[in-house]
Amino acid sequence: MSVVTKQVIAAITLIVLMSRIGQTKYIEGELNSLEDWAFIARFCFLSEEGRFQYTITYDRLFAVQNLLLYYDTDTQWPAVYKTNKTCREKEAVMAAGQNQVISLSAKTPFLSGCSEEDDVITCVNDRRFRSARERWWFLAISNCNTTKGLNLQYKFHMTNGPPEDYWRHHFSADEFYILPLLITFLFIYVVLLFAVLIFAVELRSRQLLHTTYRQFIVSVMLQTLGIGTQGFSYARYAGDGIGSPLLKDIGRFLEAASENIFLLMLMLLAQGYTVTKGRLKLSAAVRLTIFMCLYSAGQIALFAWENQLFDPGEVLYLYESPVGHGLASLRIIAWARALLSTAQTLAKGAGSKVRFYKRFATLAALWFISGPILVLVSSLWVDKWVRETVWCGASHTIALAGHIAFCVLTRPSRANANFPYHVRTSQVSSDSSI
Repeated sequence: MSVVTKQVIAAITLIVLMSRIGQTKYIEGELNSLEDWAFIARFCFLSEEGRFQYTITYDRLFAVQNLLLYYDTDTQWPAVYKTNKTCREKEAVMAAGQNQVISLSAKTPFLSGCSEEDDVITCVNDRRFRSARERWWFLAISNCNTTKGLNLQYKFHMTNGPPEDYWRHHFSADEFYILPLLITFLFIYVVLLFAVLIFAVELRSRQLLHTTYRQFIVSVMLQTLGIGTQGFSYARYAGDGIGSPLLKDIGRFLEAASENIFLLMLMLLAQGYTVTKGRLKLSAAVRLTIFMCLYSAGQIALFAWENQLFDPGEVLYLYESPVGHGLASLRIIAWARALLSTAQTLAKGAGSKVRFYKRFATLAALWFISGPILVLVSSLWVDKWVRETVWCGASHTIALAGHIAFCVLTRPSRANANFPYHVRTSQVSSDSSI
């Protein structure tokens, strides 16, 4: 078993251990708090079509508890979450006459759906959400008069659209187009992988299948597997509203591994490895190893942050964190280093490879900086209720564009004046040891 394979297995095992129960739209649990106000769940409801069903059970000793429905405007949820406001002040921000406070009392069964039997209050009801646009809604429980805290068992089912609408029913409004996007990208990547494997067979027959191109093949394979795994998870989710959060995490890890390998390949090529030289200097190899370890550690830390430290009360996406910003910074550093290495490779005399390196420098620059730009744009200018879909489409487009561009740049055709590999692998004695 190779070192790379062992690292992949170890990382997947780590993700399995860290994986949390995802943001399923069937939510079931128990609230037991000494506070008088507590957040429970969130969901992005589609205008006119959002539906929220609840079953809540609690002992009458904790009566009367309230179910609070906040939406995402600055005067509501952001004005109360993680603030020093009292329970009554948090209730007071909700608009009058919009039924945002549901008193879980058996005295108002026509409003709450509650009944009492043997000192146990059970509430079963549903609500529909109507608003001018898609909104994030946040669910909280309160009892401003309590001296015992909050205690209840709950089951929530949150949907958008009718049950027969496979593409929308179970999805939060910010996730509507993710499954179609993943299916589209999977189809394109299967075609791309087929083309890459054909080129690999041609290169192997000519003894030109160098380490860097093999890394490219692995990167495309991992990206294809990652998209397919995530697509399968989302397809299950569309059917049952639960899906497989673990499969989703594994798919995203495979994509992260694909990105790391593609980044490593670009850094190696920038230094001329397998194109103008067969061996890296020890100092260059050490620097590259340290950088890749840092980048890989950052990727794992990003998964750890999301799975262990993510606050569902705040609408965030993966890169809105110190770790995410750190990874974006590392990518900019990698771009600067790759640009410098390419310039040094050209200065040392790239000969017939000048044409390749000019186009390679453009490809590398666009690929390296597009990620940080996407993080910045998503954080500052993309609305929160579409951010998840925009991120999915844009990040996969960046990865696909990089893979297609490199595939075209290195296609083994006589008409391709940019083809970089001309030294046979049998002539590079050090190739297998680097």
